[in-house]
Amino acid sequence: MSLTAALWVAVFGKCGPPPDLPYALPASEMNQTDFESHTTLRYNCRPGYSRASSSQSLYCKPLGKWQINIACVKKSCRNPGDLQNGKVEVKTDFLFGSQIEFSCSEGYILIGSSTSYCEIQGKGVSWSDPLPECVIAKCGMPPDISNGKHNGREEEFFTYRSSVTYKCDPDFTLLGNASITCTVVNKTVGVWSPSPPTCERIICPWPKVLHGTINSGFKHTYKYKDSVRFVCQKGFVLRGSGVIHCEADGSWSPVPVCELNSCTDIPDIPNAALITSPRPRKEDVYPVGTVLRYICRPGYEPATRQPMTVICQKDLSWSMLRGCKEICCPVPDPKSVRVIQHEKAHPDNDCTYFFGDEVSYTCQNDIMLTATCKSDGTWHPRTPSCHQSCDFPPAIAHGRYTKSSSYYVRTQVTYECEEGYRLVGEATISCWYSQWTPAAPQCKALCRKPEIGNGVLSTNKDQYVETENVTIQCDSGFVMLGSQSITCSENGTWYPKVSRCEQEVPKDCEHVFAGKKLMQCLPNSNDVKMALEVYKLTLEIKQLQLQIDKAKHVDREL
Repeated sequence: MSLTAALWVAVFGKCGPPPDLPYALPASEMNQTDFESHTTLRYNCRPGYSRASSSQSLYCKPLGKWQINIACVKKSCRNPGDLQNGKVEVKTDFLFGSQIEFSCSEGYILIGSSTSYCEIQGKGVSWSDPLPECVIAKCGMPPDISNGKHNGREEEFFTYRSSVTYKCDPDFTLLGNASITCTVVNKTVGVWSPSPPTCERIICPWPKVLHGTINSGFKHTYKYKDSVRFVCQKGFVLRGSGVIHCEADGSWSPVPVCELNSCTDIPDIPNAALITSPRPRKEDVYPVGTVLRYICRPGYEPATRQPMTVICQKDLSWSMLRGCKEICCPVPDPKSVRVIQHEKAHPDNDCTYFFGDEVSYTCQNDIMLTATCKSDGTWHPRTPSCHQSCDFPPAIAHGRYTKSSSYYVRTQVTYECEEGYRLVGEATISCWYSQWTPAAPQCKALCRKPEIGNGVLSTNKDQYVETENVTIQCDSGFVMLGSQSITCSENGTWYPKVSRCEQEVPKDCEHVFAGKKLMQCLPNSNDVKMALEVYKLTLEIKQLQLQIDKAKHVDREL
């Protein structure tokens, strides 16, 4: 193969197997797997589709890709029409492959298929199932009941929403719904709903309620649906309804209860004092929901995080309160600890130091230190300990401090920054109980003020600190070349590069000619005057050049 032919194949290539199209098929059977460029394959629309253009082909382009020139559209089924006493729901449209659903109005039953699809039938498309029919639901004769009857007529069937009403014989009580109605179940069958009632002879016993008395509804005999009202005795509260009814099963409902409605005996909370005002008496009673408040005595704290309150609960008992516990501080490490002040000589638990205790101690550097047990169970300023020397102070970038072999408590170091950097934070830190405080400062780079012609800065200073951000705003008539926002970086330069404000060129003024266009594109009269002078000089130079060329031509003729 020649070099030219190889390059031709490499550049243009062949097409692979044609793509499978959901709407079209090849006009003839194909066994090839590759095709030369410029090959055209004829296609026909699949069943259910019709042609939408004259061209029905695939074309192999020189670059080895198929170009699809096929337009097939889905065929449409006819409108199925309206469904009497129902509706037709069109899911999408009437095109090939679409679906419609049929449903009947309430009280009607669907006879036929509930769905139909637009499918291929012969050479065209049509609906898979015909329009169904909606017929009104029907129920049979209403059921008969013992000791009662209904008012329905003697008919073979009853249509949807027909109803009948039952009535019991004398001395019998109707249980259930007196009326039933012809309804539809699962949109397929007519049934009576709800179930028919029953007629029963019901007697309830004499009502009794513990700690309660009847105040209305006295009778010798109580029948179904009779009611009685009662009240609770003094000191008791009603739980439930004050009116009870004789039920179908011969019992009274709802069953009420008369309960004691108060708490008694104020709780005695260890190491705590009652602060509720006015102060209650021991013999008082307290309604449900009463809240009593307590406070811990000095030297004690709440045993839990729960509020220091007790509440009279619905079961007439006081809610639990763990009370107060002694405030203890941890035992110090140094053996030379001397107790200056002890608040309690006989603690209630195993604690040695309590709130208010004060101790003194010395360490290797013979410095006298003191600590006091605080109310939160911690020592102030810290737990007494002689393991208080600090590690080397933190190193900071672009900064330094005077180093030492050891750093005892209260040792101080001072930081300073390299040239071109500014110290941010406290310059001096101290060793205090194995920690440096406050946090070490930082040395941040300094950037010079950016030079901006024909523009202004959002913050105008001689120097800017690292991470500081500045916004540039160009003057009127000037446009920005670069980023509007720049930041002072850690190497003392601006990032991104400082932008420039250059004169704005009006639209379509890149190439300006004589006349009005020149006047429109120059910003002010001085620029216009200068431009006209330059233009005049250009014309004079051209005129002079023409005269020189003419003189040379005359000389050649002579």
